[in-house]
Amino acid sequence: MLTRTNIPYLPLMKKLVYLFLGGITLPLWAQGGTEVYTAQLKLTKDGYGVEQLTNRSKNLGYDNQPSFWSEDAMLYASTRSEQTDVVLYHLNTQKQEWRCATTQGSEYSPLRIPGSEAFSAIRLDTTGLQRLYRYSPTGEYTLVHPDLKIGYHLWIDATTLLCTVLVDNRMDLYVVNTKSRIATRLQTQVGRSLHKIPNSMLVSYIHWKNEKAVIKTLNLSTQTHTPVFTLPQGVQDHAWLPNGHLLYGQGNALYSAASFTEAVLFHQFEAGEIKNISRLEVSPKGNHLALVGEE
Repeated sequence: MLTRTNIPYLPLMKKLVYLFLGGITLPLWAQGGTEVYTAQLKLTKDGYGVEQLTNRSKNLGYDNQPSFWSEDAMLYASTRSEQTDVVLYHLNTQKQEWRCATTQGSEYSPLRIPGSEAFSAIRLDTTGLQRLYRYSPTGEYTLVHPDLKIGYHLWIDATTLLCTVLVDNRMDLYVVNTKSRIATRLQTQVGRSLHKIPNSMLVSYIHWKNEKAVIKTLNLSTQTHTPVFTLPQGVQDHAWLPNGHLLYGQGNALYSAASFTEAVLFHQFEAGEIKNISRLEVSPKGNHLALVGEE
């Protein structure tokens, strides 16, 4: 059922914690130490392979939520001076640039806004207010939407936003026109992982159903939702390889599913290389894979 609404102000706890209510996981940012890694994706005669895992963040604390700015640069959220700010990291030069320094709050989930040099990020203020902001190249910021308490988001184009909105003790999926600020609810009880599917007009998201994380595809034009794969217990992140194969991490291994009927081992990292893989992101041209592991 579709619901179009102007969403009222929703107060937020000063610190977010994991809440498992009917399988729903709310954002957790006050969590243990994590690191951002990249690996090279190589096209072989049998498909894609993984090479050269590199720890890019090398920083105590929370380093997480990577997204690609370009083929050879990525954004991620990183801890410094007891708060979380946004880093732009250049893969070729290993140069790190801090892109914000907002003293009244911490930024999370940075994404480049299509067709611009600006990025968006969710800011959790010291007052407990949580909103999505647009950050210009010179550091100025403006609200994307004044009322939505957004948990995670995905830009479809420069003015269309797919996002999860915190409602009571769950997250619901919305599509937002950022010009008119009209928000339309598409699905209740969703997870944090949102992705465009390569070579298609589809996006994917996690729907929590009977305490299981079900990946669904969504055609925004027809608003058609299709369940395609159920993730293993404890897994709540996914991504897509350039050939359209589903990818997810579990422990120190990556798994892929080509036909959605079953997953096969895609790559097993050596013991000590990385553990408890969570977030995954593939670069625009498919040369790099960003992934998050525990310290």
